Amino acid sequence: MNMENMTDIAINFNDPKWILEHITIALQRTSDESLVKRPCDLDGIEQYLILQGEEDGACYSVKVVPVLLSNAGIRESDAWDKALNNLIADTQITSLGKVLSEMTGIPYDGSLESDVKFHVITNSRKCKGASAIMNRKALRSFTQIYNTNMLFVLPSSIHEMMIAPYDSSLNLDELSAMVKEINETQVAPEERLTDKAYIITL
Repeated sequence: MNMENMTDIAINFNDPKWILEHITIALQRTSDESLVKRPCDLDGIEQYLILQGEEDGACYSVKVVPVLLSNAGIRESDAWDKALNNLIADTQITSLGKVLSEMTGIPYDGSLESDVKFHVITNSRKCKGASAIMNRKALRSFTQIYNTNMLFVLPSSIHEMMIAPYDSSLNLDELSAMVKEINETQVAPEERLTDKAYIITL
């Protein structure tokens, strides 16, 4: 995105209505950045507020700093509430088989799905969508399909996560090793979260 487009977007930074329409949550590794942020229940990861949208067909995001909200007259608690609502409205969970089918152009065949029910959770733009993991209502609906309240979570990148219903045949250390290998070979350093998998109970 060029500077002219960013200038057009920045004009809206004092408009509380525009901010609340575009605000959502993103995830990153725990940092010392001075942002509007709070801890995440996944160790080593923090959640923070961003303004996100599309301009000329490209996704953009701007990290929210406290002064931006204060200048617009928005309380942080209200910003978090609206950001979570926007995130919930934009959550997508898709089976890994369907995702691979879209990537490769090979027609999807559900019968070829792995016994391990891996799915990808992200947002509609697939841009900084790993935070969709904060949509606990969607996760509970997902786990209920498999008659469990436990979930494996694999942080693929800042853009998406992989989830799977808990299966005692899977080993958390092995899943963490898989996350670490994927990070080192397929994910740019600035887009990595952590090198470990998680189990969460809903």
